Amino acid sequence: MTAVHRPLSGWVRAASPGPGGAWTPSGPLNDGDERADARGLPRFASGWERGALAMAGGGHALALTQPATGAAVLELDDLGQPLPVSPATAGAVASVERRWPAVRLEPAEAELLGAAHPELRFGLLDRLAAEGRPEPESFHILPWELVDRLTVEVTAALDMAAGPGEGGPRPGPPVRLRHWFSPTGSRFTAALEQLDAALRAADTPIRRVATTALCERLAEAAADRIPAPTRRRLAGLLDAVGRADVYLSATSALAADRLTRAAPEPGAPGTTEATGATGGSAAGYGREAVVWRTLRYGPPASVQNMFAPAATDEAETVEDEVVRAAFTLTLTLDSDGGLYLSVAAPLDPASARLLAEGYGEVMLLPVRLTGAAEATEVYVLLRPGRGGLAGDLELSVAGADTEEVTADQAGPPLGLADLPRLDPAAVRATQRCLVRVSDREAWLGLLEQLPAGHPVRRAAEEG
Repeated sequence: MTAVHRPLSGWVRAASPGPGGAWTPSGPLNDGDERADARGLPRFASGWERGALAMAGGGHALALTQPATGAAVLELDDLGQPLPVSPATAGAVASVERRWPAVRLEPAEAELLGAAHPELRFGLLDRLAAEGRPEPESFHILPWELVDRLTVEVTAALDMAAGPGEGGPRPGPPVRLRHWFSPTGSRFTAALEQLDAALRAADTPIRRVATTALCERLAEAAADRIPAPTRRRLAGLLDAVGRADVYLSATSALAADRLTRAAPEPGAPGTTEATGATGGSAAGYGREAVVWRTLRYGPPASVQNMFAPAATDEAETVEDEVVRAAFTLTLTLDSDGGLYLSVAAPLDPASARLLAEGYGEVMLLPVRLTGAAEATEVYVLLRPGRGGLAGDLELSVAGADTEEVTADQAGPPLGLADLPRLDPAAVRATQRCLVRVSDREAWLGLLEQLPAGHPVRRAAEEG
């Protein structure tokens, strides 16, 4: 964390004064190293001041000046052009930087910044999110009107495309959200743009991938960083997603509920909710992606381990189930220590078409377990049968002192296109729990579609 004035953009360019006090760009980008990130260049460690320089072509551009040397640099947008800004808005940026990392934006600052170039708003919040903990309302200065427009368009298009493969071109150019919303900590806008493109192209596999990503990312989002009107529109879109894809309906409903409640970031201080993510996915640059994410859908299926060894000669069973929209998860514990997890889902003509065209004839449900010896995360492979889709795993209780075993859906169902991003550790653990030889053959046959040596394929082969 620092209180000095540093670039908000990854690109800067030297500025030279001209007649009448106007400035022009001069010299190469980032002193000749275009691949460098100006925000981390050592030359900006101290001694610079924030301002707006009058440009030779009119208007002002965001800048940094160094009084000790007279040097000046212009901040550039992602097209390499000077970032336009009014002197008053540059003053607001300077005020925020002087109390860095600012926890909140003053009303006058928020008003000025909310009308600034989107690239400036992004740069300021990206750095604030990376170096501090700004209040959720600070993120409301981002250009949410673009998200609103695209959400309304996509919701209407999704409702019109009643089934897989339906959709098509729409009048007008697509709304571009770009990277401007990444400081919020969720990449849901990328999924929203992907869904728009898939609907325009009537591309069912990509549409399914996009809706899955949209539900997952909004379920994990720090919802209070999104303005209330936008949350309501996104919740309406999620409702449309659930109507169009019965298998996604539990996850879309979970995400819509979080948006409606303006839930804080999962795992944030002062909250008890957590996603179970095993890596960083916060806003800012230089973050790592995570492999396994866990969503909390509600109370899980739960059985009490009431069977002491050799307590009875008669077979006894305890069972519990939980219904997550299309999926029914059943957890069964036998007195002989046998522990079984089964998952079932419907397969009528409409969902069979969805399974074929959207999921590529593959249905994997991530499941979270507690109290099982073999794993805490597994994938249940559901295959068509006489009663619909079904899959099961055989496990064992972790130990005699384990009082309870639980199981629940841990994330949205996954299809063929998702195989490369499965968690290798969970895939390996799943192989230890397969019930039949045919289950093992099905898994190996499925993952043969991945390149030899791929971590997910290798996990199955080694498991």
